[in-house]
Amino acid sequence: TVAAAGSCFAPPSRKSTGKLLLERAVVAAPALEPPGQSPGSSLGTSSSSRGGAAGFSVEVAQDDEQNEGVFEIRDFTTASWFERITHKITLACKRWAGVLTSAKGESDELLHREEFDLADVTYEVLFQFVPQEQALGTPLAATAVGAVAGQADRLGLHTFPMRAHRLQRWFGVHHFVVVSVKEQTIDMDCARTILSAAVLATHGVAPSFEPPLSCFVPVDRQGRRRRYLGELVVGAARAAYSVDSRSAVDPSLEHLEGLQAFFCRKFSEDPEQIGRSLMIGARFTYFADRFDAWEPAKSSTGGTGDPRNRGAASGGDASVAALSPSDFGAGAPADDGTNGVEDKATADHHGESEEDEGEDDPVDSVHLHCLWPSFPRDSFVDNAEYSELDPRAAPYWKLRLVRRDKAPLPLSEKLRALLEFRKEARTVRSAGASLHSRAPKTALASLSFAIQESLEAILLPSEKELQELVQRCMACPIAPTPPSSGNASTDSPGTVSAREQGWARRLARLRGGRRGTRLAKIAELGAGMRCFKGAVLLWCQVIAEMRRQWDNLEPPSPGFPSPASQRIGARGVRTEHLDFANCIAHQKFEMLQRSVEDRASGGLLARHATTVDSPAAQLHLQAADDPLVEPMLLQPALMTEDMVLQLDMAAASIPDPAERAELFCREMRSDIAAFKAANPRATAGDFISWRQQALGLGLERFPRPWLDALWEAVTPQAAETQATALFEPEREAEMALHYLENIEGTQLLLQVFRVLLCVSLEELGEAVGESDPAQLRVLRDRAVAACLQAFSGGFRGSSSASDGARGAASHVGGAAADDGGGEVDALGVLVDEVDDFPDEESLQAALSAVESLEATSRLTSSLRAKLTGEAAVLVEELLGHGEVAVTSNAQRQVTEDLFARSRVLAQTQGREAPDGRGFFDALPLAKEFVLLYQPPSDGPGGATAGRSGEMAVNAGAGAGAVVTPAGERWIVGTAATKRMYVEVKEHHMRV
Repeated sequence: TVAAAGSCFAPPSRKSTGKLLLERAVVAAPALEPPGQSPGSSLGTSSSSRGGAAGFSVEVAQDDEQNEGVFEIRDFTTASWFERITHKITLACKRWAGVLTSAKGESDELLHREEFDLADVTYEVLFQFVPQEQALGTPLAATAVGAVAGQADRLGLHTFPMRAHRLQRWFGVHHFVVVSVKEQTIDMDCARTILSAAVLATHGVAPSFEPPLSCFVPVDRQGRRRRYLGELVVGAARAAYSVDSRSAVDPSLEHLEGLQAFFCRKFSEDPEQIGRSLMIGARFTYFADRFDAWEPAKSSTGGTGDPRNRGAASGGDASVAALSPSDFGAGAPADDGTNGVEDKATADHHGESEEDEGEDDPVDSVHLHCLWPSFPRDSFVDNAEYSELDPRAAPYWKLRLVRRDKAPLPLSEKLRALLEFRKEARTVRSAGASLHSRAPKTALASLSFAIQESLEAILLPSEKELQELVQRCMACPIAPTPPSSGNASTDSPGTVSAREQGWARRLARLRGGRRGTRLAKIAELGAGMRCFKGAVLLWCQVIAEMRRQWDNLEPPSPGFPSPASQRIGARGVRTEHLDFANCIAHQKFEMLQRSVEDRASGGLLARHATTVDSPAAQLHLQAADDPLVEPMLLQPALMTEDMVLQLDMAAASIPDPAERAELFCREMRSDIAAFKAANPRATAGDFISWRQQALGLGLERFPRPWLDALWEAVTPQAAETQATALFEPEREAEMALHYLENIEGTQLLLQVFRVLLCVSLEELGEAVGESDPAQLRVLRDRAVAACLQAFSGGFRGSSSASDGARGAASHVGGAAADDGGGEVDALGVLVDEVDDFPDEESLQAALSAVESLEATSRLTSSLRAKLTGEAAVLVEELLGHGEVAVTSNAQRQVTEDLFARSRVLAQTQGREAPDGRGFFDALPLAKEFVLLYQPPSDGPGGATAGRSGEMAVNAGAGAGAVVTPAGERWIVGTAATKRMYVEVKEHHMRV
């Protein structure tokens, strides 16, 4: 298999094979041999823990003999393992070439991942390409896309890319393939064999790749060393990549003076000759993970407060660019890291305990990168005694945000907790009846019943806890308090501002409830139960307490508002409706309160006040020309949504308009009698004009002959003397209580879930203003749209009921517009009721959107608490990109104070030993250096680079290799380039 690796060059003759193998052994030599030892002195040490240098060198093979014919395998039944894996990787390379071709001209990063099985082992192949705009200036990338060879300075801010694959940072490559064994660690011998197969496979597809494709194989992938072997072959030129990592840091390599000397020894360069042609980039990384106590904005719903809070884990990920500790570069595999501190900082700086004081903080840590992008050798003094690399004076500062994995999302966790009750809810036919267990009839049934009772005793709250929860629910008003002005206070429960009302109207189609109401509190506390029976038990206890208040006619607590109602003029009657933007259960709550208020007040008359500006004051009787007297009328009927639906379905079943008008005859008779009593000389035309102009009611549904006949049949009678009431509080209250006591489990859970969903969106959405980050506003709109799409999917009852409702309700279309746009369209309400949860895909999409909104909202609040003053402008970019440049001195001061405070807290908590040193005086989390040497140019393209390139191209041509223009430019630009990346940490270093 090693001999086969030589075929990555032009097919050699038998005489040249030994020379190619020798070259390969030289390239694979370990890196950190003692000073003065030649790279070739460690040949064959495949089991050594040391890898090659983290840079690349080019070896050129020359063969003057003629090429032999290409040997092609057609019968794979006798193919070896090496031939088979080479074939598999070749097919993957061809597919990757197709991806590159189809994406030609695009500027986005490309990623392609494949898996294949061979000999009971699963292999992963990862291709990645970073466009020129993102990797500009790296040695391979710049020359491969046509940059001038021999360019003296190719280092810059791109030298330390954020959220990039570690191979891009270590070696400067931006087009590479990684072949690994899935979930296994391989030794050096196996890695070299797989690398040979990958190089051979890519060589066969090489003409399709511009720029050339570098091949890598991870070694010790699951350990902390994270070593790689790599190789790039273009024509007959080869660049070798390798990594060495040590658990002990050599003191002579902790500073630039020692690293420069090591660089010269490693690459056999004369320090006097390279002079200032050696370019250096440096980055110091500092780490803060201890912050002052942070609490998100206090929600009006408060915490769960339930001693049996289940604390369900949330699903989904927040869609923010800030990285979590387990995140990695765009599209990179999970173990193929993010930036210069890819080793999780928790391993070096976090304690073993996971229950920290700031575990609710969505910010896990903040990294500060102090960068010197590029400077010539000897620009700074940096040795064991003294250093001029002062991080305070670094030309560039960058902040990087690391989000906490699985940060708490209280609102989303409650929603997911309710969803877990769906299976239990389907078994509940009636909320009240489900609490009365049937006596077992057999011994086996008795045993099962006893076991079930024991489990429920553990899962259900105690009697004392249940009573406390019931009192908390009863302390909340049924209806929210409307604002008295535009700046209404939100301190009292249920009080909302005008802005909140506007936001609530956006959520009207969700048909849930309002924040701070009694039903919202029931939903919140029910989500904290350990089983659905606990939520049903709480529901039944609250309804029992409300029935007791009805039986005793106890008025609502002082300060509790009366539920609002409105009429729809297009329906032609004075009947009022409760807010259809709320679920039916909430409307029943309001109906019960209105019934209690009506019984307690004893009033059956509607309140009418005629003023000089009212339409009624301007009307006159048509016959006598006397001023029209507005009569006192009976209090109109009050209906919930299900009552409206039943009435309209009945109307739809009656074809005759006159018979259909009889459904509303009781109100019309009462109003005509009261109008005649107040205006004895009035006619039917006067009555019609009054209802249309003074009351704003349309009469299209009432035929004129039917109205004339009814006018003649009704005798005058004042409203206060009429015996029949239009609103019957006893009847309506008992119907509401019956519905609430016998609601099905699925309907109860669905309506409670909708209420909690509306409350969560209302709480998250109203806190987002136009001055907040754009990403937060986008996530808010996306969450609302996803929830509306999931829960506004149309009526799921019988088709006949749906069709009947549409036909009967067609006359109320546009009623919302008539009332100023503040209410839900009646037609949509009637046909949009859903009797079950949406499909799982839509439901999970809605929850994921809510989670993203909540995670970003909490993250924004946390960052604003940390980055105050002039640094507050950094928050938006941190949210969008996970990193931000600190540009002004004021921002630097706030940042330095944040990191200094974190170090003080860590020392106070015993995480670090007090040493009396300042923040920047202590050791950083990591020091990173990149040393790049390109010999000086004597002319266009550089004399040295030109000679090396000429030798490489001629050698490749002599061997019969096919070299593309991009590959030829790569040979010219990299033949004389030497690059080394060094990462120094407190307990280990990597080269």
